[in-house]
Amino acid sequence: MQHGVVTPEAVILELPTAGVATRAFARLIDLFGQFVAALALGWVLVWMLGSAAPALAVLLVVFIVGIVLPIATEVIWRGRSPGKALFGLRVVGRDGAPESPRQAVVRGLVAIVDLYISFGFLAVSSSMVSPTAQRIGDLSAGTVVIRDRSRTSGRNPIAFEPPPGYEAFIASLDVGRLDEEDFSLIRSFLLRVHELAPSARIRLAAELAAWSKERLGINEPWDISNEMWLVCVASAFQYRRGGLMADAALGLAPIARPISGESSQR
Repeated sequence: MQHGVVTPEAVILELPTAGVATRAFARLIDLFGQFVAALALGWVLVWMLGSAAPALAVLLVVFIVGIVLPIATEVIWRGRSPGKALFGLRVVGRDGAPESPRQAVVRGLVAIVDLYISFGFLAVSSSMVSPTAQRIGDLSAGTVVIRDRSRTSGRNPIAFEPPPGYEAFIASLDVGRLDEEDFSLIRSFLLRVHELAPSARIRLAAELAAWSKERLGINEPWDISNEMWLVCVASAFQYRRGGLMADAALGLAPIARPISGESSQR
């Protein structure tokens, strides 16, 4: 699907949604993994419980492998599962923000109905009629499954130069824990920030700033706005990777539009 995720302010973020077929193949990979896990867990429970409580063993296997495992995988792996990772997919919020644990829980619980009980019929049907291929679980949780953003980030490269006065601060940032997908999410927000309504702009900046600080393991309360922080992170990431910033210094690559005074909002 060629369109991206649309925010409530009708701003398109560069997050191309995954198609139904790709998601179905990813789900088959996940189901195979769950089947293997169910066999292993069943063997362990039979060894522990013996033949005294077969019904309890079955219920535990179904609950742990069918519900707990998929939810925990998405929470720990930040919106991914083995199948999604294999096909370059990831679950994010409808506004492009990282999937929250609450959203992962909602998707996992609704999957009992739209994936398991209906044998996938409800999930496929809702995905086919949804403009962003959302199954009922996605609609309930406010999420969408997107294709690998690292491919998107390679198009139309734009350099985020260090804001005046923040050069030393950016040089001190260790952004080694961020990957291309993390950067692409921050990049999408910064390139669309001037199109957002003020309230949505402040909210998304706060969410992305908090998420990126958690990813980097940073707890220091710096006197810097959320948007300026994101610009600094994007700049530090590009400097770490080289290439593009060198081209920008030579005038060979476009430079991102500076954020306005609205960035002082925290």
